[in-house]
Amino acid sequence: MKFTIAMFLLSLYTVLEFMAYMPQIIKLLKTKHADDLSLSSWFVWITADLCYLSYVLLESPELGVIFICTLDLVFLFIVLWLTMRYQKRTKRNRKRR
Repeated sequence: MKFTIAMFLLSLYTVLEFMAYMPQIIKLLKTKHADDLSLSSWFVWITADLCYLSYVLLESPELGVIFICTLDLVFLFIVLWLTMRYQKRTKRNRKRR
C-alpha cells in the first residue's frame, strides 16, 4: 500500500511539474520575447536539478526517478535555451534602433 501511494505521488508530481513548464515554453515560442525572465534563476534550477540527479544516482539508482530527473533537466535546458535565444534577439533589435 505504501509503495502504491508513493508511486501515485511520484507520478502526480511528474505530471504537474512538466505541466508547469508548458505555459512558459509556449509563451516563449509565441512571443519570441524573454527579457522578463532571469537567466540566473534558470541556472540555479539546473544546478539544483543536477545535484538532485547526482544524489539519486549515488543513493538510490531507480530508473524511474533517474528518468524523471533527466526529463526535468531537458525541460529546464529548453527554457534556458529559449530564454537565451530570445533575450539576445531582443537586445540586437534594440541596438539597431
